[in-house]
Amino acid sequence: MSKFRVLAGAGLALSLLLGLAAPSWAAPTGAAAASLTAVPAGGAPVATAEESCYIPPNRDIAVARKVYEIAQRRNVSARVMLATFETAWVESHVNNLNCGDADSVGVFQQSPYWGWGTVAQLTNVEYATNKFLDSAIALEGKTPGSAGALAQAVQKSGHPTRYDEQQADAIRVRDEAFQPYGLIGDKWHAMGGANSPLGLPTRAEDNSKLGGRFTEFQRGMIIWHPNAPAFAVYGDILKVYRATGSETQWGFPIQDEAAAQKVTEGAGLNTVGRYQKFEKALFLWSPATGTQIVRGEIRKYFEANGFEVKLGYPKSDEIAENGGFKQEFQNGTIHWTPTAGASWEAKS
Repeated sequence: MSKFRVLAGAGLALSLLLGLAAPSWAAPTGAAAASLTAVPAGGAPVATAEESCYIPPNRDIAVARKVYEIAQRRNVSARVMLATFETAWVESHVNNLNCGDADSVGVFQQSPYWGWGTVAQLTNVEYATNKFLDSAIALEGKTPGSAGALAQAVQKSGHPTRYDEQQADAIRVRDEAFQPYGLIGDKWHAMGGANSPLGLPTRAEDNSKLGGRFTEFQRGMIIWHPNAPAFAVYGDILKVYRATGSETQWGFPIQDEAAAQKVTEGAGLNTVGRYQKFEKALFLWSPATGTQIVRGEIRKYFEANGFEVKLGYPKSDEIAENGGFKQEFQNGTIHWTPTAGASWEAKS
């Protein structure tokens, strides 16, 4: 696998010394260098295997993020994660190559001849990463020592120390891949980054349940989907959102958490809280009532009749009654049935 690059360098030097034409596997220069043998992170090759196997000097950040995301999704140990990035850096500088030593290809320079998969599979970052992880996870308990030792156990390189020797670069790329980026990164930085209510990231960006993306932070998350911007959800509202089905039940947030209004009358007088709207519900929180969810026809009545200013903050979730529902608020109860619609019962 990685022996190719050592032999290639020696062969090129010998060819030049003897006045021979550079071999077909020599690193391209000038215009040829513009046609790199890198493959998009899951896409088709952009160069053929017959062309020179040029290894870009820098990582492909899209590939690095994909590798991290796949490993994270499998809950690998820190050692396996580092071994993954050491291997990816040594073999390809974390680029999805469609060439290499003999028939080796991809981020990890895996060989179809040795049974890793087909060329098409091994130039698919998700497939290649999972194949590497299958071996690394299986060998972790049988392989003492460093992350580099584990990488060597998987790769069986002719240069056993090369993975440990590149640890610093592997850590740099691994940590870069972990950082928030794109819409989520923009939102986090706009909120204050590490000094925001969310704190530092604790989990890299990943797929949400309904086609969106999310990133976990110390005190919350940022989530988005293709039809809406990124919004932050945190604190007690996040706890209830997650405990009751998150986006599968309530949809995605359509705004950030914001200050709610002060109750101006009744039992809830002077209560002040917070609220956040989601696609299918309104979440309201106050110190006196905790977080409650207002939805459906009861929500429509609540919003049409003064919100928390007049009715107070919700004290309960919806409760089934007489073929309909009721929900208790600080200043009374909203009742709803399919036949009578919504009505208000003031607190006596």
